[in-house]
Amino acid sequence: MVYHRDHFNCADLKIRRSAMKKIFLVIISSLSGILLILGLFFPESILGIVRFYILDWAIIVGAVALTIAIINLFSVHWNKVFSNEKRDFASPFFIVGFLTVLLVGILLGPNHKFFINLTSTTIISVEASLMAVLALSLGLASFRFFRKKQNLLAIVFGISTVIFLLLFSGILSLGEKFSLMKTLNTALNTLPIAGSTGILIGISLGAILTSLRILFGFDRPYHRK
Repeated sequence: MVYHRDHFNCADLKIRRSAMKKIFLVIISSLSGILLILGLFFPESILGIVRFYILDWAIIVGAVALTIAIINLFSVHWNKVFSNEKRDFASPFFIVGFLTVLLVGILLGPNHKFFINLTSTTIISVEASLMAVLALSLGLASFRFFRKKQNLLAIVFGISTVIFLLLFSGILSLGEKFSLMKTLNTALNTLPIAGSTGILIGISLGAILTSLRILFGFDRPYHRK
């Protein structure tokens, strides 16, 4: 009987500690968010100074978190190279490329021309591969969408996909010698700007809503279940 009572008291103590930890994290995050907002509206007061200190701390924490994420990514690919069960043939290329860029940046410095060209080539190669994957994904999505729903929305989505692929392929820019083709190309180039503007508005509204939910404690991404 005494054992069960002690076991119950220990479990109750753990639950209370967990609840107090949640409340403490909610208070810290909410207070930080409120101070940042007040410092943004009153930059000339002491709240503006507090806001700059909080942002500096956030930059330091973000840099440490980014370093940990890079080390974790490198260790995951390193384990995939020497693992018999989860071996990935793309991991050696990632390790060699990562170490090459890192060593060149350390030895030559970030402002060296060769390092800038190397990083630019790497970034362009990654962007080109991502654009290829995006083109295939859009083509497959439009094909499946048109098969399931043959309506006006599917037709508009298919046409916009084709226009998007033609614009970013650079084929339409070959005919800019003709005035009609140049006018058509200029008109079509406004479509991605309108789409990206809508996406940015959606991202902004989503970020504001997520920030408010974290600020009032409804969402707790810092809490581990």
